[in-house]
Amino acid sequence: MTVISAVNSYLSWGDQPSKSTPAAGSARQPRGDLEVRESYNVKISEAYQEFKAKFQEFHDREQCFGEDLAREAYAVRSKIKEAHQEQTSYLGRALIWMRNMVTYGGGNVSYETLSRSKNPEEIAYSAFKTGGGDLGLQNNGFGEKLDVWKAIKDVSTLYPEDITDAMVAAYKVQEPGKVDAGAILAARGGVSPASRNPFEEFLVPRENTVKTYA
Repeated sequence: MTVISAVNSYLSWGDQPSKSTPAAGSARQPRGDLEVRESYNVKISEAYQEFKAKFQEFHDREQCFGEDLAREAYAVRSKIKEAHQEQTSYLGRALIWMRNMVTYGGGNVSYETLSRSKNPEEIAYSAFKTGGGDLGLQNNGFGEKLDVWKAIKDVSTLYPEDITDAMVAAYKVQEPGKVDAGAILAARGGVSPASRNPFEEFLVPRENTVKTYA
């Protein structure tokens, strides 16, 4: 059985809620993996909100993030991740471990491994995205905003916290490998109800106070 087929099997039967009703006054029953995943998305997104002010200080001084800030963001994510992994079922943890072994060569990717391919700014921002789409897991949507930021950063002074859902929607409809930065920037301030992100309240972009150019 491949990792993907195991995931599909798990999603179909591995996280069914208990049909038994706990007795009044009994201890709270363990959370199902889907509930744990939703909590993980919320906690990571909430942590991002706390870091936005720190990010802004660097942006206001037109400075790149230092390694200290990147390590701090990585540590916060790791703490949240470890707490939620402890609440995940054995099968769920096993599937995530197998996926990380294939993707990163280890159970959990280290800061040192990330630093080989990402600079401190990229590490700091990526600490607040949740992935797992290849395992059929819901994410918090921040990874899509990072993709848009990377696509337009050479022609824009916007940061990930400035990216809106409408910009994400404009990016998604473009042909792969052919980014129209002008169309993406023009979508800023637009509304895209169809792509509503359930975690958007934690990922609210800043007001449009940054000059952009296409």
